[in-house]
Amino acid sequence: VVHSHNHAIATSGDYRNYRELNGRRVSHTLDARTGHPIAHTLASVTVLHPSCMTADALATAAMVLGPVAGLQLIEDEPQAEAFFVVRDSNRFITTQTSGFASKAKAD
Repeated sequence: VVHSHNHAIATSGDYRNYRELNGRRVSHTLDARTGHPIAHTLASVTVLHPSCMTADALATAAMVLGPVAGLQLIEDEPQAEAFFVVRDSNRFITTQTSGFASKAKAD
């Protein structure tokens, strides 16, 4: 549970909506640049922003971009912070933007 004051919270991820095709995970999220499902290890992005609409757009954009470019996108947005969950073999690794901890309190 994340608590934040004066910020909307939006999450985008493929941890629930995906298919297995020939042993490969196929996301429901499409990359508009290629027209194909995303194919990277980012499982989820949760974004905090004063605007719910912007938080949702940034979460989806970061999900499409992947863990490295997605993190940079959020770091470059002055009012946004984010928490990332990345797949690594049989476990998950988490990372966050530099100001996430100061904007959110986790239980």
